[in-house]
Amino acid sequence: MIGKHISNILLSYNIENLNGYIEPFCGALGVLKHMTQHFKKCYANDKHSDLIELWKQVKNNEFKPPESMSEKKYLEIKNIQSPNALKAFVGFGCSFGGVYFGGYAQKYTGGKNENYLQAATNSMKKLQPLIKNVNFNCISYSKLRPKNKLIYCDPPYQFNNFPVKFRNDTKKYDIFDHDKFWNIMRKWSQNNLVIISEFKAPDDFICIWKKEKYQSASQSKKTRYKSKKSKKFLVEKLFIHKSILDKYKK
Repeated sequence: MIGKHISNILLSYNIENLNGYIEPFCGALGVLKHMTQHFKKCYANDKHSDLIELWKQVKNNEFKPPESMSEKKYLEIKNIQSPNALKAFVGFGCSFGGVYFGGYAQKYTGGKNENYLQAATNSMKKLQPLIKNVNFNCISYSKLRPKNKLIYCDPPYQFNNFPVKFRNDTKKYDIFDHDKFWNIMRKWSQNNLVIISEFKAPDDFICIWKKEKYQSASQSKKTRYKSKKSKKFLVEKLFIHKSILDKYKK
């Protein structure tokens, strides 16, 4: 998975004098789960309130996954008031392609014996021991004030045709201000090691790594869209501000 590749790049820099690790857009913890063993202090943030509630409960071993799921139950959970851990678990883990309440996944198995509920449950069990030292928060990334940290940012991609990223519930969206984001990245880079995942960046940010990936909501081999017509690759890249390009090299 691409999260492992990205974590290897982050760890290839000189991080010995940094006093913590931060992900302002932690999402599914695909990178963070590989980083927690390298830092005593880890901070994970996301504006998705249901998702953060889920991670808090998983961290404390409080979350109990449902033993069964039906489309009727799936739709009922969709309307639960946020923040709610079960809503996040079902909304992502039991939806087609991992898209938040993007459609009941079991309807799209094509007769294959795939159990999305069990797969999501297994994923939570594997994550729990890896995130015990993580401090989870649900605030706007712009309110963070990091200093002397390794920061990995995986923001809403600018190439996307849809100018939205976050769903706090099924009807509320936030428009992401990319110009504001890059200005904040410049500011953070003054006293942090900041690495950004994107497909493109302003000219004062330098690409340090790239890899092809599917243009899909999920990188799972089981849940990718498999239509030959829609199979597209994009080159995901990691960027760093030119002012610190050499500062943290080993």
